[in-house]
Amino acid sequence: MTPTRETFGNIPFSSQLAFYGLALVAMGIFAWGVWRRWKLWRLGTPIHVRELITGNLAEIWRKVRPGAQRVVVDAGAQQRVRGHGFGTVAHVSLYLGFMVLLAGTTLLEADNILSHISSALKFHRGTYYIVYEYTLDVLGLLFLLGTIFFCWRRLRKPAALGHRATDWYVLLSFLAIGVTGYLVEALRILWQQPTGIGAHCSPVGLWLAGVLDGFSVAEARSAHFALWWVHSFLVFGFIASIPFTRLFHFIAGPLNIFLAQPSLGRLTPVTMEEVEQTERVGPSDIRHFSRQQLLSLDACMECGRCEEACPAFATAKPLSPKRVVQDLKGLMEATAAAVAAGKTEVPALHEATIAAETLWSCTACSACVNVCPVRIDQLGFIIGLRRHLVAEGGLSGTAATALRRMQSNGNPWGLPAAERTNWTEALTPKS
Repeated sequence: MTPTRETFGNIPFSSQLAFYGLALVAMGIFAWGVWRRWKLWRLGTPIHVRELITGNLAEIWRKVRPGAQRVVVDAGAQQRVRGHGFGTVAHVSLYLGFMVLLAGTTLLEADNILSHISSALKFHRGTYYIVYEYTLDVLGLLFLLGTIFFCWRRLRKPAALGHRATDWYVLLSFLAIGVTGYLVEALRILWQQPTGIGAHCSPVGLWLAGVLDGFSVAEARSAHFALWWVHSFLVFGFIASIPFTRLFHFIAGPLNIFLAQPSLGRLTPVTMEEVEQTERVGPSDIRHFSRQQLLSLDACMECGRCEEACPAFATAKPLSPKRVVQDLKGLMEATAAAVAAGKTEVPALHEATIAAETLWSCTACSACVNVCPVRIDQLGFIIGLRRHLVAEGGLSGTAATALRRMQSNGNPWGLPAAERTNWTEALTPKS
């Protein structure tokens, strides 16, 4: 007998219709949530995305190829996540398990649609079925192990990691989806009673079926039906909640990686033409940042790597790159709410949100930029804000002192002209 199974085995037609109805509701909430964030990004200055898709196919590919390669390497292969020990292993395990389960669910639905068109089009059987079931069964364990690690890390509450109440909802949802998925499979094995390779290609489900061996076929069918609905509700809740939790970096992260500048941390000069056109130097309002920059605020998952790499933060300066991003994100949301309410005044960017002392604490070393998994350019935000301070005469601290010394003494240390080259004596080799 060819190994296979029904997509909706033991599920009545009325429940199948309800399932697809709830799926549409969940996807509708998901789409609405994404649209809400997209409206926030549109507060920024345009980035001319349409230019990427104009021209012939060769021209379009030439323009989108760098971004597409970054998505494949940074998001697909998790290149920028590596180098953090067990954290990297857990993240890759969770990511790999999640993506395989997502692909498996998509393929299962494709088979269901095609089999309704013609039984000859059904491909979820035979060797394909065996490989499919075994792969999802084993990699589902990676998904659960990664989730358990992150639950453990949440309990430890590392200082660099951001903490929200919804984080526990996300992790517990992952655990519940994974566990109920295996239980549904085990109960399906109990009532379907596959034999040979058709049963052994699902080793975890088969083991759980052995644990639940006391169920009769009728009891297994009833429990399978009830738990299938529990599993479905958990999945629909997960889909609907993505735009409202930290999970949104699934969407914003790859988008930002695609649109980000290929050379992060690079200081882009401000031309006189730009100043004449905008009548400003540097942003004085959250709406002066580009739409890509506002998108990058939503890509941040508060992993804290930028904070851990920041020398200013390590020396107790009033600067946290992660905090800068999160404060700007909060300002973006507050500004959007004020605009929607028809208010003429919006929350202030400088001082009220980001203090000048914070901006001047940055050494512009790009360490935070280089370690960000989703290519957020924290330095680009800081430099832009500092430019505005300079244009408004707000230069202070060591930077102001160095410029004054350059003007009066020709060097940033304030040394007399006769002593300006004394430092080179240490470079002269002793005979």
